[in-house]
Amino acid sequence: MRIRPFRICAALVAVSLVAACGGGGGGGGSSGGSIGPLFNQWGLRTVGADRAYAELERVRGDGTKPGDGQTVGIIDTGIDEDHPFFSGKTISERFLEGATNEDGSEISHGTAVASVIMARPSDADAERTDAARGVAWGADVAMFAIPAGSGGATYVPISLTGLNAADDRWAARIEEAIDWTSGGRSLDFVNVSIGFDGIVDLYTEQQLRDNFGDTISNLAQTGNADKVVFVFSAGNAHGDPCDPNDFTGHSDLCVVDTNGEYRVNAKSVEVLPGLMTRIQELRGHMLAVVAIGPNGRIASFSNRCGIAADWCLAAPGVRVEAAYFGPHPDNGTDGARGTFNPSGTSFSAPMVVGGLVVMKHYFRDTMSNTELVTRLLETANKRGIYANSAIYGQGLMDLGAATRPVGNTSIVRGNRVNDPGSNVQGTRFTPGGPLGNSLTQALAGHEIVAFDALGAPFWFSLGDLAGAASGPSLTARLRSFMAPARPGAISGPLQPERIALTGHADAPGPASWRLGMMGTPRIGAGGGHLSLAGRAMTLGTKGRDGFGVSAFSTEGMKGQMPVSGATLSWRPTDSPLALTSGVVAERETMLGSTTTGAFGRVSGSSTFAGIEGNTRIGAWQMSAGAELGTVNASARGGLISDVTPLATSAFALRAERKLGDRDALLVSVGQPLRVEAGRAKLSIPVGRTKDGRVLRRSFTADLKPSGRQIDIAAQWRRPLGDGTEMRLGASWSRRPGHDASAGPDLSLLAAWRHAF
Repeated sequence: MRIRPFRICAALVAVSLVAACGGGGGGGGSSGGSIGPLFNQWGLRTVGADRAYAELERVRGDGTKPGDGQTVGIIDTGIDEDHPFFSGKTISERFLEGATNEDGSEISHGTAVASVIMARPSDADAERTDAARGVAWGADVAMFAIPAGSGGATYVPISLTGLNAADDRWAARIEEAIDWTSGGRSLDFVNVSIGFDGIVDLYTEQQLRDNFGDTISNLAQTGNADKVVFVFSAGNAHGDPCDPNDFTGHSDLCVVDTNGEYRVNAKSVEVLPGLMTRIQELRGHMLAVVAIGPNGRIASFSNRCGIAADWCLAAPGVRVEAAYFGPHPDNGTDGARGTFNPSGTSFSAPMVVGGLVVMKHYFRDTMSNTELVTRLLETANKRGIYANSAIYGQGLMDLGAATRPVGNTSIVRGNRVNDPGSNVQGTRFTPGGPLGNSLTQALAGHEIVAFDALGAPFWFSLGDLAGAASGPSLTARLRSFMAPARPGAISGPLQPERIALTGHADAPGPASWRLGMMGTPRIGAGGGHLSLAGRAMTLGTKGRDGFGVSAFSTEGMKGQMPVSGATLSWRPTDSPLALTSGVVAERETMLGSTTTGAFGRVSGSSTFAGIEGNTRIGAWQMSAGAELGTVNASARGGLISDVTPLATSAFALRAERKLGDRDALLVSVGQPLRVEAGRAKLSIPVGRTKDGRVLRRSFTADLKPSGRQIDIAAQWRRPLGDGTEMRLGASWSRRPGHDASAGPDLSLLAAWRHAF
């Protein structure tokens, strides 16, 4: 729309009626929240609204209404509350300076502007290609109606005297909008699509302060922590007839065209939308908006951003689908309601206001209004022609980019959104087998917030950052299945095979130290506390009195986490029982669990004691073992602030017998290492305040998994001579990964083994 001194001109392109002419409502809207098609408002896709809506529904749920729960302020000619595209809306209207309720005898500029922000077609109208749909169609509106003025055909810049005369009225309008409250709501964004002729280049800072000081003072909102943002249409003066005598000292603003006529060169915005170019305290919460057409280029009539480039951007403003209220296009009857396609920066400005409302909704009202403005400017499309800041300012509004992270999203360690942190994509807690699904289960349903490079919050499922331990891997089963057979060896079923590198660990004789390597338990993929050490190097001795001591470590071993420890065992002579105890110190893991990113670092020291027994029952050689342990865990520099001592357990039973002269059969049942009790305390960032402080929530996670994994395995062996052996086996796990919801896991294995 053309910006004139208190005058609104509407260019009627085509009117489509959606209700009966005259007074009354007509139409109706369902309460459903479907976003519906966007083809009936070409500008929505142009500014990436469809992508913003998709993001909003992804994080807030299907059927989310963009802008729901917010009220937008508009200073304009008034609004037709009964228009069907406003059905179900809460509309507050105040009449200022003697303005009266519009009767439809003239085209309602305010109704059209409001529809670009928050019109919502009824379900019956939603599929129509001419149905007006607002950017933030879930929002409500507060209209501040003012009288419409008139202006001449020639562009005449407003004088300083004229500014001075208008100062009181504009100051009062601004104050009304800033102070408005209703039902606990206040205004965050106000659209102003009316104003004066007069390009801002014509006025100095001092002239504006001297003649428009009260308005400037109210716009500055000194002392307000979160300022109301005012969005102004840039003006439609480009190419208007002008008189060079009105542009003394600024001949570049009124130039001769190819026809020899003087036309306005609107290289900057008008004075009202350009106040922040001269007045520093208005920067950050005032915006000017220029108009583009469907071809993506600046509209022929639109002012350019010019000296207001830092606080100006572009949005669709040509043939915008808008709500119509005015004379019937055929018979002139007052009060016809429908849609039409007006053009002007009057309709690009509400596009931006609607975008800010959607952003506020998406970021859950956690960012200040000025931060949202900064983000909108920073994320605007500055590629190609939009890199020309003299025309497009900060570029074309891009709501899709505004609702996606800028740069990395970091889970901060400090108390401010811009404090150092860890990339959310690099944050992971991978639990070891003993923890099972405990942490995943405890974190399910919780959110964690990460902040992008501009301090905007993005929420993620905390449970997605913590995996669940799986059951025994096929690799572990194969390693156990292919372990060398040591007939007659006496060891507990929980103890890993120890491959001697010097001598043999079970050889009789005086006490001597033996170097070896831990392998795997004899059968099955589980194990006790020593399974945490993996394939560690060992050094041990066994005396004639039944005592045995060993030390082990993986320090410096490629591909293994650093784990060290020692064991003490005692098996009295001729006794079927043995006692074991030990310490397993994990330097970078906790019960085999690993952490990255924001989970910080963990470590654990496990102390355990166990009993083992061996006996023969008929043809069966039986062995059994059980271990109990306590883990002192440490977590530092991350989301886990404290871990209580953890209680752990493991047990196993193994039986072996000969079948004929050559064959052997082994069966086993056992529970791999499992946490029986223990808790972790977490401090999770969950949001932010408008002044940039991080909000945290602490809660306690139970580290006891939901189920108990029981492994049953069987193996048949037949030696074939010359170190060759045939093996068949089966392994079945109940509740693998200690997960009560996990189905059983069965593996069938066959192998031909040859020792070189």
